[in-house]
Amino acid sequence: MKPIYVQRQVSDTFVMLNFEITFKGIQKWLSMAGHTMDDAALFRALLMPGNIEPEQQSELLWLILHRYEDVFFQVNACMLDDTDDDASSPIHQLMLHMLNKRTLYGEQNTLLDLYLLIQEDRKADDPIYPTLHHMFDQAPAA
Repeated sequence: MKPIYVQRQVSDTFVMLNFEITFKGIQKWLSMAGHTMDDAALFRALLMPGNIEPEQQSELLWLILHRYEDVFFQVNACMLDDTDDDASSPIHQLMLHMLNKRTLYGEQNTLLDLYLLIQEDRKADDPIYPTLHHMFDQAPAA
């Protein structure tokens, strides 16, 4: 069983993505805070926080739990900027879907579903998630 703080981070991330900020907003926020990540690394860190390096895990958890006190979070919160429709972007919707699946079916089933979906997307003529195609190329730290 994963530690309670990992479960808390996943649930806070799910709430945050549903009501407060988009996937791209999180990416910009973390970049401003000094944690630049590509789409695949961020997707992995948000979906499987227990599988990232302990230092990065604690920093990410701290940022998420204290987000309302973080000016970078406030700048990138989706309620402040209506110019981008990031909430309906495919990667944001996939992140929400996978976080929901993780809550309902567990991490292993979610990872298997995500792996199969990415493999199908790789074969597509017009891939929807090209920035996630290398997500499973290297195994995350255990």
